[in-house]
Amino acid sequence: MKKLLCMSLVALMTVTTLAGCGSKDTSGDVSTDGGKRTLKVAAFEGGNGAEIWNKLAEAFEEENPDVDVELQISSKLDEELRPQMLDGEYPDVVYYNIGQKSGFTETMIKENALLDISDVFTGELKDKLEDGFAENAITQPYGDGKTYLAPIFYSPTGLWYDASQFKDGEVPTTWDEMWAYGDKLKAEGKALFTYPQSGYFDGTLFAMLYQAGGADYYKKALEYDANTWNSKEGQLVIDTVSKLASYTWDATVANANSDGGFKKNQQAVIDGQAAFMPNGNWVVGEMSESTPEGFEWGFMPLPAYEEGGDRYAYTYFEQVWVPKDAKNTDDAKEFIKFLYSDKAVDLMLNNEVANKDGEMVKTPVIQPVKGIVDKLDGNLKLFYGIYEQEGVLPALGNWATTDTIEGLDFKKAVYGAIDSLVDGSMTAEQWKDQLNDTFEKCKAALQ
Repeated sequence: MKKLLCMSLVALMTVTTLAGCGSKDTSGDVSTDGGKRTLKVAAFEGGNGAEIWNKLAEAFEEENPDVDVELQISSKLDEELRPQMLDGEYPDVVYYNIGQKSGFTETMIKENALLDISDVFTGELKDKLEDGFAENAITQPYGDGKTYLAPIFYSPTGLWYDASQFKDGEVPTTWDEMWAYGDKLKAEGKALFTYPQSGYFDGTLFAMLYQAGGADYYKKALEYDANTWNSKEGQLVIDTVSKLASYTWDATVANANSDGGFKKNQQAVIDGQAAFMPNGNWVVGEMSESTPEGFEWGFMPLPAYEEGGDRYAYTYFEQVWVPKDAKNTDDAKEFIKFLYSDKAVDLMLNNEVANKDGEMVKTPVIQPVKGIVDKLDGNLKLFYGIYEQEGVLPALGNWATTDTIEGLDFKKAVYGAIDSLVDGSMTAEQWKDQLNDTFEKCKAALQ
């Protein structure tokens, strides 16, 4: 699960423009030979498997007998849709997230090629969704108050730890308590912190920004406000990350790669070499084979900056959207509404995916609807119940969309520098200068 960033020129050179390229007329009859309306649904096949979409399509058809759902499911969905769209053949509903390497959905956003689906999130559905999910910088990428991407399949993120280490004491709830616990661990030859890769700091940084400055400051930061890092709030975030770097496990940077080293950093928490790490709930399954029997994961939001202060946990969510040139937009909107229905939610909670041995394993897919936590148990209830803790709030949103910025690697400039903070090759002041320079470029290219 990766996020929307300022895309580098190299990345975007591989993305073909999908809108305004002499497409064929798509406003035509959507009926099948049998008189039913055809609804074309294109879905990326990821960790949730393909079968869930077959079940959702079948259930939607049962409730809408005049509609025939035509599925296109693929792990290479962007490669398949690109030429189809250039030829004027658009799906009606697309499940493909921002932040993928192809930049496919980002390109659709940049080309203003998504349909305004604000009317989907009114009335009963507006009350059913958890607060903030339909109104944030991801679902409303243009800042115009209109929703273009529907939020589905969410996952809170926070700090993970070995719960057995805190059976006789309290888990740190403030940063001062974290530093004190870190000093205790140093004396024992252990570390307070590690991270899989520097990119995992994205959710942490979002939560820190929100926690440091509140909603208005956070919103401005996501739009690259020039004062973001020069303010006392921004300096607080920089100082916190810099100090955290000094408490980081010494093997972290050497392991922080996508070739498998990141799992060594995650294993360090399981083995007791490091106490806390930022991650999402996928880490439990990802590390299941090397997790000892009886190990108990703990999960918490970021520590507060002051005693009794609010604590935040950033939430990732995936997206569904409708191309502006889709033929059957009416049924597309009804299908998106259906994804939040009780029937669809139950189907997702009972989702199963085959493991490497071909065995079907329950793999629940969690929708951001009110009351969902009451339907969960075990670890899932722990993870998704984080916002039910007193003083714990969600941080939502993402960096605003920009035009192409030649020569800028946003992820490296903002997150990658944390590796340099940890190994001592960059100072906090140098990181601040780099952040300011990056934000200045992004602000100038802001859509």
